[in-house]
Amino acid sequence: MRVAIFTLGCKTNQYESELIRESFEKYGDKIVPFKEAADLYIINSCVVTQKAEAETRKALHFAQRKNPKAKIIITSCFANLHSDFKSKNTVLYRGERSKIAEFYHSGTTVPIDLKVEKISAFAEHTRATVKIEEGCDNFCTFCIVPFVRGHKIKSKPIEQTVDEVKGLAEKGYKEIVLTGTEIGKYGEDIGISLAELLKALKKIDGISRIRISSIYPTAVTDTLIKEIEPPVVPHLHMSLQSGDDEVLARMKRKYTASEYLKIARKLREKDKNFSISTDIIVGFPGESEDAFLNSMKIVKEVEFSKVHIFRYSRRPFTPAYFMQDTVSEGTKKVRAQRLSEFAKEVQKQYKERFVQKNVEVLVEEERVGYYSGFTPYYLRVKFACNRKINPGDIVSVKAESADSDLLYGTCVKD
Repeated sequence: MRVAIFTLGCKTNQYESELIRESFEKYGDKIVPFKEAADLYIINSCVVTQKAEAETRKALHFAQRKNPKAKIIITSCFANLHSDFKSKNTVLYRGERSKIAEFYHSGTTVPIDLKVEKISAFAEHTRATVKIEEGCDNFCTFCIVPFVRGHKIKSKPIEQTVDEVKGLAEKGYKEIVLTGTEIGKYGEDIGISLAELLKALKKIDGISRIRISSIYPTAVTDTLIKEIEPPVVPHLHMSLQSGDDEVLARMKRKYTASEYLKIARKLREKDKNFSISTDIIVGFPGESEDAFLNSMKIVKEVEFSKVHIFRYSRRPFTPAYFMQDTVSEGTKKVRAQRLSEFAKEVQKQYKERFVQKNVEVLVEEERVGYYSGFTPYYLRVKFACNRKINPGDIVSVKAESADSDLLYGTCVKD
């Protein structure tokens, strides 16, 4: 049987798509690209924004047109949000992703359990993502995640995580990305911490880099910062969402702009070039021009390596859905454009810190005339090299120039 998988959204979904892939391969099924004809299409969905939900529906319609006789399974957030959704040849699946093939072939649904989640590879990637936690109980007023991913914190046991990472290291993966719904909450339910997990993972042979995915700012404690030593990389994605205290309070974020800056400064004391990327929402209900300018101000103060900008998107079940002082779509669009242009200049300034220096690049792909990959600081580098390099190699590259998105350079001779 030919199975096609389409993945939207976060790194947690990417990890779960790998569970899905391995689940069907155990049954002898063939995984094919989503754009090809298949007997079964699986859509690993996202509904965090209206745009993501629309992409989920678009993928469903594509599969129905590509092969009208094919079966379709929608899993993850869309399936949890729209429990009564019905469409031709389509079923919703809310069970354990590693058992989805069992569900398809025998009709058995197994509840989600991190204790059985384990991947042996990460197909077509040079970095492997490992999910270590499920659930978020922050209940930010704009966020639908606790309603579709659950609010109960569930952590993968430390021994199981170490065993999974060891297996990936033995397969040759040099970088491991740790992910979860709210990764900073890791271990709260089992009496340990993310810092303790890092301490255990750093002892594994063969791992050159350990990367923490998106983390809530207040989870970046002094204890955690202490563990950010090689192979843990000097990069964190800390979602700011707004640089204005009144907006942060309406969002029910548990920090102020000054508290966020204090954490950022501690990271830069650890490493003056520590890479901090972030998310910012523009047009949240009640966001004034002055509030928006406060977000612009903090972008400059932190000197983010990357800013992901989202126009506020109303999501069902969230308190912000019912807020009256809304910002017009036109204003959201203008502010997003202004912030994007400003952030690009800041991102370029950050990257210029590395120009005329050698950077270590984990090679991800080879294209005609160049290679590309990421540094420990999570900066993408596009570079030329007159010798053969394989994806997964770590090579030294002299950075010669930069723009808002990339460093450009040439590989250093052995």
